[in-house]
Amino acid sequence: MKYKYFLFDWDGSLADTLPIWFEGFKKVFASNDIQVTNEVIGREVIGDWQGPERLGVINSEKFFAELETEVIERLNNVALNPGAFELLNKIKKNGGKVGVITASRKKWVKGALRKNNLRDIVDVFFGKEDVEYVKPDPEAIFKALGLMHGKPNEALMVGDNEKDVVAGRRAGVDTGIYFPKRYEEYYLREKQLSLRATYVIEDFKEMERFL
Repeated sequence: MKYKYFLFDWDGSLADTLPIWFEGFKKVFASNDIQVTNEVIGREVIGDWQGPERLGVINSEKFFAELETEVIERLNNVALNPGAFELLNKIKKNGGKVGVITASRKKWVKGALRKNNLRDIVDVFFGKEDVEYVKPDPEAIFKALGLMHGKPNEALMVGDNEKDVVAGRRAGVDTGIYFPKRYEEYYLREKQLSLRATYVIEDFKEMERFL
């Protein structure tokens, strides 16, 4: 295997949550009299707890409480992105380790992990409450590798946005930007490619070459 430790972002990477988050953010921003585009959400808000304040939200605690009410049921029942489950199974069968690293609260993810039969596949799971600094800080990556007794040169970090790539780079691990063609609705292609991730991954089947 080229890598022994595979670290994945959750939202928009393993899980098909981007439609849920983008719709939820737009609705709650609108209730605060702020209009946002997909481009702005993808650039300023996804994975960034300070993003709403930068865009004019006065009470971010209230904002995220409203957002949680809006999205929590759908998040708990979300499906995985195509090919994700099959890839994770193959990683485990080949002796690899799997970590999930998210800037989301763990309660937003646990239900979907269970629903998608991932609890016995995922070796380590880090959420917002498990670290002092979320991505793009590499803290969670270092902690995950520490728990799995892995080294940076044995690991790959895969995510769908800049914060995932930057966190991986700062941790000294190879990186993959998950960018299927349908994500052009949410992210600018030029921006995603300019991140200079080690790999651009349009389909999880492409990652089987690392096994």
